[in-house]
Amino acid sequence: MTVGSVTSSGYPVARRRAGAVSTTLNIGLVAVFLAVLLSFAVGATALTPHAPNWLLLIALVALAVGVPHGAVDHLTFRGALTARQFTALALIYTLVAGLGTAAIIAAPVPSFLIVLAATVWHFGTGDAEATSALHGTPPECGLARVVIALALGSAPVLLPLTSPASTSTLALIEPHLAQLVTPVTIVVVRTVVFVVIGTALSMLIRRHQHRAALELVALTALGCLASPLLAFAVYFGLWHALRHTARLAQHTYGYVSVKTIGLTFRQGIPSLIGLVVVVGVLVSRSVSFASSGAWMWFGLAIMWGLTIPHMVLVAAFDRRGRSTSAK
Repeated sequence: MTVGSVTSSGYPVARRRAGAVSTTLNIGLVAVFLAVLLSFAVGATALTPHAPNWLLLIALVALAVGVPHGAVDHLTFRGALTARQFTALALIYTLVAGLGTAAIIAAPVPSFLIVLAATVWHFGTGDAEATSALHGTPPECGLARVVIALALGSAPVLLPLTSPASTSTLALIEPHLAQLVTPVTIVVVRTVVFVVIGTALSMLIRRHQHRAALELVALTALGCLASPLLAFAVYFGLWHALRHTARLAQHTYGYVSVKTIGLTFRQGIPSLIGLVVVVGVLVSRSVSFASSGAWMWFGLAIMWGLTIPHMVLVAAFDRRGRSTSAK
């Protein structure tokens, strides 16, 4: 079924096919449930530092599925870009990403904290805006938007990061980061996160937004129970990236369907190929598991650097979408 261009609340939206939208949103929930179930089935939960190689492979595949959504940022603009505009955007994008990568490598601790905070906000607001756009409902505003966004972003990011299974990985990648995850830090961060999540759930339940409350509970369970890498990978690839891709498909083609999502995803495949090549080179340079940490940190720094311009462009896209909905 195709839904018209104006919702019952009067907010203009692009056409969308209800079945495709429901499928897009439900894939994330199903993937989260399976990730938690699989983690317990193989004994690789948030409490265990090691996971079987095949489980790590599943996580890498899920991460790879999410990569293309960050390589189609040109679709966030109102219309198609000219060749000159696209070239200018690519140059600025690369410059910002390069400066961000250099800053992360030069000053890992403060850069990591800044990028982490921005990532929580980006994921939280991005998921909230995408869900609102796909449903054709008014976006959240004011304090409710802030609380719900922080809850949606911190559950799949901060909870896995502060799990017992993450400390050894952080120590391998960058020892300075491992020093941040102390027992006191873990207690403080988790306490704040659970307070925010509890407040957001209270808001959603009071407003009878039961689907949104269920999704927040699911993300919380994922962050608390599943193997950290698998938890983030499943969230990133099958929840956040899929919803953002569907939203871009709606924005670009006027409706959401398997075809338009596929067309949108396809435009980001070259970036996925590039990532596979880079990872392959880094792995080939690692002579042992211990020596792989430095290369993993270098690769993460590049990915985080690329995330910076992506977050800026998506935030601008969100603002335009909210402005249009408010009219």
